[in-house]
Amino acid sequence: MSSQATLDAPVVIAGAGPVGLVLALELSHQGVRSILVERQPTTTTFPKMDVTNARSMELLARLGLADLVRAAGVPSQHSFDVIFASSLAGREFGRWRLPSVDEMRAEIAGCTDGSAPAEPWQRAMQADVEAVLMRRCLEDDMVDVQRPWRVTGVTQDADVVETTIVHANTGERRVLRSAYAVGCDGARSQVRASLGIEQEGAEEVATFALVHFRSRDRERLQAHGQFWHLFFATGGIVISQDEDEVWTVHSQVPPETQPGSVDPVAVVRNVCGVPVEIDEMLEHTIWRPNVLVADRYRAGRVFLAGDACHQVIPTGGYGMNTGLADAVDLGWKLAAVIDGWGGEALLDSYEAERRPVALRNRDWSFRHLSVHLQMPERADVALIDDDSDAGARHRAELGEFVAANNGENTSVGIELGYVYARSPVVASTAEDEPPELDPLVYRPTTFPGARAPHVPLADGGSILSCFSRGFTLVDHGAPDPARLLDAAAALGVPMTHVALGPDAASASVYERRLVLVRPDGHVAWRGDDAPDDCDALVAHVTGRGERVATASATAKESAA
Repeated sequence: MSSQATLDAPVVIAGAGPVGLVLALELSHQGVRSILVERQPTTTTFPKMDVTNARSMELLARLGLADLVRAAGVPSQHSFDVIFASSLAGREFGRWRLPSVDEMRAEIAGCTDGSAPAEPWQRAMQADVEAVLMRRCLEDDMVDVQRPWRVTGVTQDADVVETTIVHANTGERRVLRSAYAVGCDGARSQVRASLGIEQEGAEEVATFALVHFRSRDRERLQAHGQFWHLFFATGGIVISQDEDEVWTVHSQVPPETQPGSVDPVAVVRNVCGVPVEIDEMLEHTIWRPNVLVADRYRAGRVFLAGDACHQVIPTGGYGMNTGLADAVDLGWKLAAVIDGWGGEALLDSYEAERRPVALRNRDWSFRHLSVHLQMPERADVALIDDDSDAGARHRAELGEFVAANNGENTSVGIELGYVYARSPVVASTAEDEPPELDPLVYRPTTFPGARAPHVPLADGGSILSCFSRGFTLVDHGAPDPARLLDAAAALGVPMTHVALGPDAASASVYERRLVLVRPDGHVAWRGDDAPDDCDALVAHVTGRGERVATASATAKESAA
C-alpha cells in the first residue's frame, strides 16, 4: 500500500456538495488533479442555503466563478429585506432593510478605506449553486467526477490513502489510491466515521417542517411587499428563493414529528395564515438542525471539510459559507505540499485556522436562532393585529425587539474579520496584539492571519484579484523587497511582487510597507522592511521551517 507510484490521483474528495466542488476547483486552479466521488446521480433538489456571503463571493471570484453564481441567483436589483409580520393578511411590525446587490456595488465603489468587501452578497439557492459548480467540474480536465459512487471506508498508511467506493446501482466495488483524501461528505460523514473522529455540541436542537414549492400567487405571498425572508409572529418563515415563483416555508413542529406525517399544503396554510395557491410541490421533509464541531479536522493524510466537520443552524448563513472557506484554505495548502514547496506544518495549520472559526460560527448561528424562537413567546396573537392603542403598543414593542436583534444578516465582523492569529504558519512580532473581533463590525487590518483588505487598484479592479496562486508581496515603497523575493525563489516558493508605491491610496489601509499575502488572501507576515532572515520567514509561512533550517545547517557545515 505504501508506494505512491500507482496513485489514481493526488487527492480523492468524498462528497460533491458545494464544499467538495469548490475544493476540486481550487485544487485544479493550483494545478492538482482530484477524483470527486458523489453518491447521488445529480446535484441536490433541496434549497438548503439561500445566500452566498461577501467573503465566499470573494473566494469564488478568485476561481472565476462569481459571475456564474450570480447568473444562477436572484437578479441584482432585488433587496435582501427581511420582514416581520403577524401573517400575510395581518400587520407588519418590523423590517430589516438590507441592500440589493446593485446597491451594495455602489457602496463598495465609493469605499476606499478597506472596510468594504470586494464583492456583494448573492441570494441563490444552494441547489442552483451546486448545479453551477458541478457543471464547471464536469468541464474541468483536472477533476474526475465519479457518481453515483458511495464511499464505504477509508484506510491509510504513512504514504497512501485507500478509499473504498461502491456503485449505487450496480454494487461494483473499487479502491482509489491517493496521496491525500478529504471528507466533504456531509453531516453523516462516512469518512469521519472511518477515522473515528467525535464531535462536540448538541444534536437536533429543534424540529422543522420544510415545504419547497412553486406558486405564482405573488399577490398573496408579497402582500407586505418584496422580501427575502418573511418571519411570522407564530414562528414560521417564508423565503423568496427567486423573486418569481419558487418559495420555501419552514415551520417548527413537535420533536416527534416524522417525514410523511405532515400535510405540506396545510403547513403552508398554517404558516402564512391565508390559503396560498401552490402550482407545484417541489420538496417537503422534516429536518433537525445540529450545532456540532468535530474534535479533529485531520487524521494523518485524511482531512474533513464542510458539514463533515461542522454543523450549524442556517440562521446567519454560516454553514455553506464556512465550508467554502475550508475548501480554499485546505486546497491551496494541499497543492503546495504536493508541488513540493509546502511542508507538513502547512497541513497542520488547516485545523488550527479553521476549527476556531467553526466554533464561533456555530455559537453565533444558535444565538441568531434564539431571536426567532423568542418571537412566539413575546407575541400575543390575540392583540398583535388589534386596532387599539394596546395593539399599537404591542406591535411597537415587537418592532423594538426586532430592531435590537438584527445581527443575523449584518454580522460582517463574523464574515470578514476572523484572524488566524494562532496559526503555526503566520508570523507576527511579539509586540503585535491581535485585533479584538467585533461580530457586527469589520475593521480592516493586515495583522498576520487576517483577511487582506479590499482596496481598489488604479485599473478599477480589487487588490484581492492579485491573491490567487502562490504568495504575493504587496509593496508600498519598502527599500529592500528583493531580498524576500530572492529568498522565495531560492526555496522554490512562488511569490509575486505587487509594487504600489508609498503614495498609493492603499498604503494607509495596508499599515506596513511590506505585506506578504497567501493564496487564500490572508496575511502571512507584514513589516516595514524585509526581515533579517528572509529564508527563515519563507520557511515559516510555508510550513517547512525545520526542514529548511536543517538544510541550511548542513550546507554551512559542508562549506566549513
